[in-house]
Amino acid sequence: MRKPTPEEIELLNRHCCSALNDRTRIAILYELGEGPKNVTCLVDALGIPQATVSRHLTVLRERSFVVATRDGNRVVYELEDDRVLEILNSMRRILATKLRHQEETAGRIRSAQRATKRKRGTRPR
Repeated sequence: MRKPTPEEIELLNRHCCSALNDRTRIAILYELGEGPKNVTCLVDALGIPQATVSRHLTVLRERSFVVATRDGNRVVYELEDDRVLEILNSMRRILATKLRHQEETAGRIRSAQRATKRKRGTRPR
């Protein structure tokens, strides 16, 4: 894939990245990854107020991450494209790798500090 133009980067940021820049919206996307749900199901699953869920669904719908269909007197939401979860899961894998590296580095630092303390403790004064 070719490198994006500055205009494409701006659109990507404005329409996609900003929509994903909220933990509630990410949680909603994962909930909808399990299948279509109405607002009540999302409220129950996430334990947050209905108004909050509705506000975030509006953003996700405006940015074409979710679609809404009427089912009787209820509105059911579902993912517009499952690939958004692939993207989020890729980011989770990157984060897990980064955290593992940080923990390994922290472990080496702690080991070095313990070794230094042991050496200091054995020195004659």
